[in-house]
Amino acid sequence: MKLHALALSISAALLLPLSAQAAPKLYGQLNISAESYQKDNQSPVSVDEDYTRLQSNASRFGVRGEDELTVNLSAVYGIEWQISGDGEDISGLSANTTTTVSGATASSTTTIANGSRLDLTQRNRFVGIKHKDLGTVKAGRFDTYLKTAQGKTDLFNDFIGDIEFTIAGEDRANNAVGYESPSFKGLQFNLLSQTQDVAAKATNGTSLSVVYDNKDIGLYSALGVNKSIVGRSALFGTSREGEGIRLAVAYNIADFNVNAIYSTNENVNGKDGEKAYLLGAAYKLGDVVLKAQYSTAEADDEAKIAVGGLTERTAFSVGADYNITSKTRAFAWYTTREEVKKDALVPVPNDVEETALALGVEHKF
Repeated sequence: MKLHALALSISAALLLPLSAQAAPKLYGQLNISAESYQKDNQSPVSVDEDYTRLQSNASRFGVRGEDELTVNLSAVYGIEWQISGDGEDISGLSANTTTTVSGATASSTTTIANGSRLDLTQRNRFVGIKHKDLGTVKAGRFDTYLKTAQGKTDLFNDFIGDIEFTIAGEDRANNAVGYESPSFKGLQFNLLSQTQDVAAKATNGTSLSVVYDNKDIGLYSALGVNKSIVGRSALFGTSREGEGIRLAVAYNIADFNVNAIYSTNENVNGKDGEKAYLLGAAYKLGDVVLKAQYSTAEADDEAKIAVGGLTERTAFSVGADYNITSKTRAFAWYTTREEVKKDALVPVPNDVEETALALGVEHKF
């Protein structure tokens, strides 16, 4: 009897450290839509487009976890990839393409072999330490806190109506160190620093947010600020060292929800500034959610006179989600987007208008 009890005690002692190590969680989603797409180019040298397509809308998978280190500390980690759910090359590179990736200290070249497709692209990935009372410190590549300040105000996230078309700052920061405070009565503070080895910047970049999320009264509000962050502009190219502000508000009354965003962004040299606005609304009818969203971005006066400058973008979307289960939804939506361009030297119409009608399904696991 004593030997049996001793054996149980030894087994429990050996297994106890293992029990503190939580198993990593595999998660993801497949989001695919069949779409009818049209593009109208007013420029006489551009060809209009009209075709059907199958789209993978930011389909992804990843692994994340939290392992206990002490009573108060735990290690947190995560790594996520975007995948081509429809089989298309999501890298933007075709077969036999060579691309060079440059940084402040080194560069490398990657060649895609003949006939192959790049089926994975990077999303968030990080490792960090979490204190149950003091918050989390993490390092890696992850969304800026200006981006995450949007909360769930983007009702057409990951689709052609995504706010990244009109609102700057939808960025993941490479070479980032972040701090996320605990939530105190719905209030949270976040701070990110982007090191100088991104595009050989003169200073570290900073992204911060203050978030207030009170589910009891249905109010979400957040202020995000970027300074010297390498990221996207809605009107002036895909990557630049910029500064911006984003204010997001969402209010829920019973089954009705209204959202709004105000955003500014400019180059660190003070040029190429833009302002953007978003208004959205959603109404829940049982398992069906009806929604609509409008957003617009406009360049400042200096940018409007630039030769060939893109001066305005607008997007309008309406749609409906049918939540079959908590993990599976069917959806339908219609989006129209427009770009306005000004060329002081060649006054030829060159605006672009796009429309898309979609029917699809999303499943999370």
